[in-house]
Amino acid sequence: MARKLAAFGLAFALTELSAAYQPLSVVWLTAAIFVALGAAACIRWEKSRMVVIPLLAAMGLGPVCSTLYQWLAVRPAVELSGRTAQIVATVQTDAQTSYREGMLSATLHITELDGEPADLYAYCGAFPGAEAGEIFSARVSFEELEADRYRLNRYADGTFLNAEYLEGYSYRGESESLEFRLYRLRMELSRRLRFYLPKAAAGLEAAMLLGDKTHLEERVEDSFRIAGVSHLLAVSGLHVSLLCGLLVSEWDVRRRFSRPRILLQAGLLVFYMALIGFPVSAVRAGCVFLITLLGRFLIQPPDTLTSMGLVALVLGMQNAYAPCDLGFQLSFGAVLGVQAASSISRWEDRSLFPRAETGRGEWLRSLGLQALGTLQCTILATMATLPVLLAHNMTASGVSVLTNLLAVWMLRPALILGILVVILSVLPILLPCVKAFSLLLALWLNAMYAIVEWCAALPAARLALPEKYALFVLAVLGILAILFWKLRRMVWYLPAALLCAGAAIALGIRLEYGVVRIAVVGTAGNGCIVLTQNGQAVVLFRGGDSNLRAVEEYLADAGGLPQTLLVDLRQTPREILFDAAQIVEMDTMEEKTWTVESLDDLTLILRHESGGNLAVAEINGYTVGIQSGKVSMETPLILDTYFAGASCPDNLDAGTVVYTSRAVSGLDKADGARLLYGPDIPELTIRPGTSVVFDGVTENAVQ
Repeated sequence: MARKLAAFGLAFALTELSAAYQPLSVVWLTAAIFVALGAAACIRWEKSRMVVIPLLAAMGLGPVCSTLYQWLAVRPAVELSGRTAQIVATVQTDAQTSYREGMLSATLHITELDGEPADLYAYCGAFPGAEAGEIFSARVSFEELEADRYRLNRYADGTFLNAEYLEGYSYRGESESLEFRLYRLRMELSRRLRFYLPKAAAGLEAAMLLGDKTHLEERVEDSFRIAGVSHLLAVSGLHVSLLCGLLVSEWDVRRRFSRPRILLQAGLLVFYMALIGFPVSAVRAGCVFLITLLGRFLIQPPDTLTSMGLVALVLGMQNAYAPCDLGFQLSFGAVLGVQAASSISRWEDRSLFPRAETGRGEWLRSLGLQALGTLQCTILATMATLPVLLAHNMTASGVSVLTNLLAVWMLRPALILGILVVILSVLPILLPCVKAFSLLLALWLNAMYAIVEWCAALPAARLALPEKYALFVLAVLGILAILFWKLRRMVWYLPAALLCAGAAIALGIRLEYGVVRIAVVGTAGNGCIVLTQNGQAVVLFRGGDSNLRAVEEYLADAGGLPQTLLVDLRQTPREILFDAAQIVEMDTMEEKTWTVESLDDLTLILRHESGGNLAVAEINGYTVGIQSGKVSMETPLILDTYFAGASCPDNLDAGTVVYTSRAVSGLDKADGARLLYGPDIPELTIRPGTSVVFDGVTENAVQ
């Protein structure tokens, strides 16, 4: 096996990834079984040793590193949970406006704990800070991180605790460490870059070149996400690769001064990674390029897969949760897709398209292969990152391949023009040049955004894929690819894959018909209920603007479903612009109970009183309920599932109670009910007459 280090590093990362999602005892047992089977295979078949031994070594080392990291890094931090302490902390660069007016939310680097030196990180959702880099003292209480979609990403950043601000905020000055000097330099460069650009273009360029998203407009970000090119907005491996291409030219490594030039390139690359804050995907690409430069320095041929394996090993050794980072997974997935496309292109060059006899024919052949290679690279990179998006419950785009083909090539000129604007802005005498390049950059970015916006408006832009089923189909397609490759029949794989995908889509549509999904969306303790079936949605609304945005985002991620009916459960509502075909405002109704027919299998029973509003949804005999305020009932409220807000009714008889906030009063009133806690977006899937399944919940969560 020529790439033993690549296999070792990637297998090591996968082992650590499994250890993050499974108990360590299960990981140890699984690793032991595979190591035993692999050892037996090596004894029985000597030729398999070069393949199996690196994988066995990785599976053995992964649990060891995960266990040590748990004991040495995670456990000491988590043991602080439930403790109140006086801290001195530095606000990190992820600081942003909090949900509480006039406050910040950010990761805090705690350097002093009750007067003792400390070195730990905690996330605080609301504290009276001003900006990143400031040092302050305050009294906080520590809790473990919620088991939501952000938890493992925070673990990958070395953050294992939540810190709740209590009192005593006292400003201590600004940090003068290198990290924050570079951060302030980045903000200054961002200001210079944006000075002569229109607002939308300014935020877009600052995000793409410097990773500064503070001025990125929401509509621009949404368009890039829907079009499947949101990776362009974050400084990632693609950006680093393009910028590295500006530093590299074909040279003879034995030429004079070539090695000093390599050292200069490496220094500039490290400076750029430090300037943008060392995001994982950029670090991955930067380290691969640094290894390539090292190979050139030592006059050795570079190998991308081997470099990737080494980077995965280094990142996983310093933090066992590094493979859980979304940027890490997307970056490595995209590179594997690109490498697979390169291998296919080389095979096509050798086997499918013989060389032409004339110079013109050879030119056309080369041009055709280049176009085919670009298309294959885009498709395979998109397919390789799709499982990551699905596993993280993120939106998949049906126009991702098209948008990448149309827009990605425009990124490099945009980065070059941005660099020129920043460099020229240093000298006031060059102000006319700065304005000229800023105008050119604005026109270029407007054209780029117009393409993205057009793609985002296409009917197939929003794909609502059932995560588990889609992952299963992708796994089947992957197994088929391996079988066809082993049988040396890859030329037949495409029609077989298309046939399999078509059958899977038809079966998926049939299986999804009639399924009702109920999700709690919005703020904890006061979320809305969204019911979807057969491409339509019913919203039981409570809350304010933040809940409305959460509902709109949820429906957009579900494929842009229209709101057939919106029931406003608020008691004293203020005006909010709803986008629904039918709106029921319960506060304007007389005190009574009435029934509303909606969707195919859904009946709503609504009850309005002076003290509150109640909605009960009946789906083929299965009942779920939600209320706003307090509704008095002489007889028990009998439900299959009740979605609790800040409190539970006095007279509740429910089989299951789902709640999204730990501070729910009256849960003890639901005597005998099954308690399910969902900190993110708990979902209930009802297949009429077949099954009822809860997702995103934890049973018997500690209050």
